[in-house]
Amino acid sequence: MRAGTIGGRRLRYPILALALALPLLTVGQPAQAAPHADGDSIRQVGTAVSAEAWAAGRQRHGAQVTADAAIEAYWTPERMRNARPIEESPSYKAAARRFAQSGGTSSGAPTNRSKPVDVPPVAGLMGIPGMSTQAINPNLGSNHPTARSNGKVFFNMDGGSWVCSGAVINSVGFNTVWTAGHCIHGGPGSSLATNWSFVPAYDDDLANPRPHGTWTARELWTWSSWIDSSNWEADMAVAIMNTRNGVRIVNQFGGHGFRTHQGFTVGINNFGYPSGAPFDGGNLMRCSGNSTQSGARIRINCDLTAGASGGPWLINWDGNWGYLNGVNSTLNSYAAPTLWWSPYFDDTASELYNFTAPR
Repeated sequence: MRAGTIGGRRLRYPILALALALPLLTVGQPAQAAPHADGDSIRQVGTAVSAEAWAAGRQRHGAQVTADAAIEAYWTPERMRNARPIEESPSYKAAARRFAQSGGTSSGAPTNRSKPVDVPPVAGLMGIPGMSTQAINPNLGSNHPTARSNGKVFFNMDGGSWVCSGAVINSVGFNTVWTAGHCIHGGPGSSLATNWSFVPAYDDDLANPRPHGTWTARELWTWSSWIDSSNWEADMAVAIMNTRNGVRIVNQFGGHGFRTHQGFTVGINNFGYPSGAPFDGGNLMRCSGNSTQSGARIRINCDLTAGASGGPWLINWDGNWGYLNGVNSTLNSYAAPTLWWSPYFDDTASELYNFTAPR
């Protein structure tokens, strides 16, 4: 056995499997890391494949179909078009109601247990982003660094088909996509996502809206306080991606850097795939502005609509690469949003990054 730590708490895992010392998992069965003093822990929620996806895969590829091929076969262009923004799901709305009923307050105190994380992008020179609180289409080609490192997330949960946004982030394992916690698990009373997939540079203006194919996850991780109590300060998640044609996702596309403990007021470029009017979910959109403190979270003025959940907040974006410093979590209006919130990237983000980066 090899030992490791999260936030100063010791955990152990087998050398070969690099998995936590927990009972053997079946697909979709949750696991978790050692808890913090406050009871929170990083939890794996599984990567289940539904019976419908297996059937679609067998129909296309035969009896020996892999899980990757089954999920790709399941997400037909029609299913992708019909998937709805996760913000419209019962679980998301229930979590938002619980937060509002609690007074919509949070501690307002960032945590500083661990050393701040500062991981550079795989490539690119840092610069100062432009500012536009109104969403614009950057019209990036599918091979552009920002386009190919952003993508649309498709998954099933609680009987529905849903979409989110996400981004490829540089890591030791060269295999991580970051998104929101509610894009992999619905929270209390809900369930984990199934048939979870990430489509880099998704663009429905192209003859093939999946110019780089469909990538699937082998592990999904978020905080137990999101799963158990819809803690919006912990609404962040990491997908450990399978290889595709033997290549890891960061090696294929590059990846953004990662920074924590940057303060509440920073220049943000917010990316995502908004699906609510006036957008149709078919294109990567961007808005920019300076963040401000909102309790223990940060917010920016931005009119991206539902579907942008999980999209990256990039600081020091130079038109190609930036540093992840937040994810789209909640918005102030489903009909006409003007504000988006993200968890503040303090120890909560540092520890999730440090735990998942080598996997």
